[in-house]
Amino acid sequence: MIEKTEKTNRVKGYAIAIGIAYLILQHAFYLLGHYLATWFGFTPFLPKIALDDMIPIVSIFIIPYVWSYAYWAMGPMAVSKCEKEHFADYMAANLVACLAGVLALAFFPTYMDRVAEGLYEVSENPTFFEKLRQFWYSLDGSAMAYNLLPSFHCINSTLCYLGVAGRKEIPKWFRIYSLVTTLLIYASTVFVKQHYFLDVVTGIALGAIAYFLCKKFHWGRMFAPVERLYANWKARKGEATE
Repeated sequence: MIEKTEKTNRVKGYAIAIGIAYLILQHAFYLLGHYLATWFGFTPFLPKIALDDMIPIVSIFIIPYVWSYAYWAMGPMAVSKCEKEHFADYMAANLVACLAGVLALAFFPTYMDRVAEGLYEVSENPTFFEKLRQFWYSLDGSAMAYNLLPSFHCINSTLCYLGVAGRKEIPKWFRIYSLVTTLLIYASTVFVKQHYFLDVVTGIALGAIAYFLCKKFHWGRMFAPVERLYANWKARKGEATE
């Protein structure tokens, strides 16, 4: 019984491939939103509120912001330690949230003018974190940023945490790590001025809604044909080995 538990309660090999593939897919979805908005000809709006001017730039938060990409890849790997139904619902939530996010970015495009926000003003001797923040801006639209609301950083991080929250199959230290990392990523989006406050709120809400809908109605069933194909492939592989 102990050996069987140890064998099932581990990171599955397929989850490593899914984690990496999803990381690429969600970034493609993120980019697609702006391309669709441009193609449709919608004019982006500024989702800024008074609170945003009260939030300072804290460049050290660029570290959790960048680390988020590795964290998202870990999500499917960690959740794969749970039963297949939970894993399927979790991946369905990721897919639903990303698709909903793309629609929001396409039909309600947003922007940030980094020059107007003073984000290119740095000290005479910029720190490593300031340089890294500036470099990240250059990778993400440079002077103008788009695809703000909802924040995909907050969508993905919310789902990573919810996928392991309260799951006894997941070590307690990892659940704590996931909560702390998610909160740091939320904070990083506004402290490095990659997002406004409303972007964060809508990103968290969208991720949570997608997760609870997929868990309640078991939308992970959409992956049943894929699971059957995978099972058949494993069976054929086993027969070939024999």
